Amino acid sequence: GGMTPTVTYEPSMLALTGKRERTPRERILFLQAEMEKMPQDMPPVKHYFAPGLYGREMLLPKGLLIIGKIHKHAHLNTILYGHVTVYTEFGESELRGPLTFTSEVGTKRVVLAHEDTLWTTYHVTEETDLDRIEDYVIAKSYDELQLCMNDTLKIEGTEK
Repeated sequence: GGMTPTVTYEPSMLALTGKRERTPRERILFLQAEMEKMPQDMPPVKHYFAPGLYGREMLLPKGLLIIGKIHKHAHLNTILYGHVTVYTEFGESELRGPLTFTSEVGTKRVVLAHEDTLWTTYHVTEETDLDRIEDYVIAKSYDELQLCMNDTLKIEGTEK
């Protein structure tokens, strides 16, 4: 799959989000482009499988800044322990473990770990091949997400 930009956070990085008049989405994509030029520091990922379910666990070390991918489906998240600030195009929030919550469709998150944080996402899929899971779960761009959502709406519309 594609790269998840992951770097050690420096306060100067927030300046990379660029001019204020950019939309929040544009600022996140701009930050991602800048982060991709830096040395990457990808944390280890553990994969878990159960019938119809895939779990992806990441240990985010203190000081890590990571930009997630665009998810095509709502999914559950568990932060077992830790403390992060999460920035999305809809605003920012502080999350502390233990915590379980649902992410909405199309969420792209910038996450700054203030403490070592253990974060697991859960995705409904029968797949066990990681590349195929990635194709199913992740939209490569907001354009692809829009197509995916339009297809879903069409399918739901015809079923009624």
